[in-house]
Amino acid sequence: MAALQTLLFTPLIAALVVRFLTQRPQLMAAAGALTTGVLWLWLRTVEPSGTTIVFWGQPMTLTNDNQTLLLMLLAGLFILFGLAVVFPSGDWFVAGSLVGFAFLAAGLLVRPFTVAITLVLLATAAFTLTIQSGQAGSVRGSLRYLLAMLLAVSLLLIVSWQLETQPTEWLLPPGELAALAALLLLAGFPFHIWLQAVANEAEPLPLAVVAGLVPLVPLALLFEQFATHPNLLDVTFRQLIWLSGSLTLLVAGVLALTAVHLRRVIGNILLLDMALTILCLTLPEQVGWETAVALQIGRFGGLLLLASGWKLLQRHQAEWPLDSLPTGLGRRSPLSLVLLGAGLFSLLGLPFTLGFAGQWRLLTAVGELANRGGVPWWLPAVALLGLGLGAAGVLRVLVGLLAKGDEEETAVSDPIWLQMTVGIVLILFLWLALFPPTVPNIALLGL
Repeated sequence: MAALQTLLFTPLIAALVVRFLTQRPQLMAAAGALTTGVLWLWLRTVEPSGTTIVFWGQPMTLTNDNQTLLLMLLAGLFILFGLAVVFPSGDWFVAGSLVGFAFLAAGLLVRPFTVAITLVLLATAAFTLTIQSGQAGSVRGSLRYLLAMLLAVSLLLIVSWQLETQPTEWLLPPGELAALAALLLLAGFPFHIWLQAVANEAEPLPLAVVAGLVPLVPLALLFEQFATHPNLLDVTFRQLIWLSGSLTLLVAGVLALTAVHLRRVIGNILLLDMALTILCLTLPEQVGWETAVALQIGRFGGLLLLASGWKLLQRHQAEWPLDSLPTGLGRRSPLSLVLLGAGLFSLLGLPFTLGFAGQWRLLTAVGELANRGGVPWWLPAVALLGLGLGAAGVLRVLVGLLAKGDEEETAVSDPIWLQMTVGIVLILFLWLALFPPTVPNIALLGL
């Protein structure tokens, strides 16, 4: 009981404290990093008993599996808060993320699926604040994100009710509703607009939270539900997933190739990676879950590199043009451009990047199933076509960033400490790309 109270209430208390530090963003981020770091060290020492404990009227259990996911979430937040010390990301980034983590942790620990998925919705409301992060102006991204999650959770609650009561007449079979809910959660076509809106308006670190960390929990709950009720994965479910996943890949690839500004390129490359996660839902259960986690880890790593390069480039041009690409900006700071490019290529899963392991695993599994007739023969080809279009879009962006502008641009001599830091980061990510760690190792090492 004490362990559950510590895990659930410490982030809430810390969120209340950091809200009083909004005038000192570096100190606020440092306090968030300290909280998540201490929680991570403490949680490593807790031995999961697997015993169900009733807490506030709900059965909760700490197992090896959900402990590993919690350690991964804490490690990811620790890294992001550490980056926020250097790159402040709004007055709600730290507090909203801590509150959201508390609800996500409760969703992983609680046993009834209906309560767990409702807690994920409450976490979404907190992460909506991190997307907005006190910025004045459009709230399209944060509201679309909240609306998509609200619809997805509502559909999953209906599915749970149908499975429990088994009514004689269904407006839609539970398999179709589950597929629609999964597509809403993972930004599948035609629900991809929420992810593009978030990428267009969010700062890079909140984007890494929303797309790189948060999906781990609803994915875990979905795979648990599918394992408990395999009848959900019927023919209609699989066909909807295949159709939406392939359309998402094509749409994201074309939009990445024709994007008019950098944020849209980033949003569509991210959408390509999310589309591959959608296809994991139709793989065999254990293979699908492990591949989805590998993709999520690669996505988070790519977003970390992208966020670092993004913020470093903004030192030279605070307001990026919304109707064109910032021509020549990369010439001012080549190291920043290398980080940005490495992050984009990692999201595409190119060799020697952190995203390669997960995407290669998915493409291999889908190819094997296509050879056996388990998935449509055209699905691997569409995946490769979408990724190819995305790669062409990234190359177009990098060429534009390196092109000479109207005024002659020269490379800025970055400080030695910055050059060394960027070099160490790139070597670390190259090492992880060549020797990808397992999920438990990532949780325990905090990587």
